[in-house]
Amino acid sequence: MSESGELYTTVNYIKNKVDALEKIEMLNLRSNKELRNEYVSLLSADSLLFEVYKAIDGVRAQKEIAPVVNTSEMTVSNKIKILFEHGLIEIKDVGTNGKKIYKHSVAEQAFKLTRICKNA
Repeated sequence: MSESGELYTTVNYIKNKVDALEKIEMLNLRSNKELRNEYVSLLSADSLLFEVYKAIDGVRAQKEIAPVVNTSEMTVSNKIKILFEHGLIEIKDVGTNGKKIYKHSVAEQAFKLTRICKNA
């Protein structure tokens, strides 16, 4: 087997394992009603936090989110810090200029928080 073929097989194996772990994590999250309620309370108690959470789409950086939610970059930075510390978002990518792109964590997929909190 060529070195590139072996590398491809190894990367594919790792990807399948990561996918399986993500599915297990989502099942564990779905069964944790206490955590779900904590997330709903957090996002429902602070409308700007929820707006920043909704604006995070895996494409925009902090600088691009600020005008969407009509606030300063510093305020968005503080809200992102809260979301990150609670495990609601994660870093998707860091550009060469240090610009961080965030995306929702698996908690969004498990709990559908953007839908639930919109109605709360």
